[in-house]
Order: sequence, then C-alpha cells, then structure tokens
Amino acid sequence: MERLRKRFVMLVVPAVLILFVSFLAAQGPPNDCAADCLEAYRNAVSDCHGDLGCLAIARETVEACLQVGCNLPPPR
Repeated sequence: MERLRKRFVMLVVPAVLILFVSFLAAQGPPNDCAADCLEAYRNAVSDCHGDLGCLAIARETVEACLQVGCNLPPPR
C-alpha cells in the first residue's frame, strides 16, 4: 500500500506542477500600460472622497485609458 501511494504521489506532484506552470505561462507578460491606467484610477478614486460624480468621471477616464491608450477591450 505504501508503495502504491508513493507511486501515486510521484505521478501527481509533477503533473500538478506542470499544469501550474502552464497556467502561469498562459497569463502572458504583465501589461505596463494597463498597470499605469489602474494606478491612475486608484489615485483618482482616493482623491474623490466618495463623490459619486467624481467616481463616475474616474471610471470613464480609466475605460478610455484602457481602450484608447492601451488598445484593450472595454472592462466588464
């Protein structure tokens, strides 16, 4: 029984590691443009102090930044 469990672990652990590395590789490199847009959005939201009009403008600005500046599809 111990031998069977050892073989099972020796089969499953490398398979899980390979799947995990494949998942990470499929994510692609980080997008610097999108990260900059997100950082600008976070700063704008913190500067709004809960004002709904200001938050709406910040959202429109980040959507435009992502669509026009980064050439990414609109967020959902």
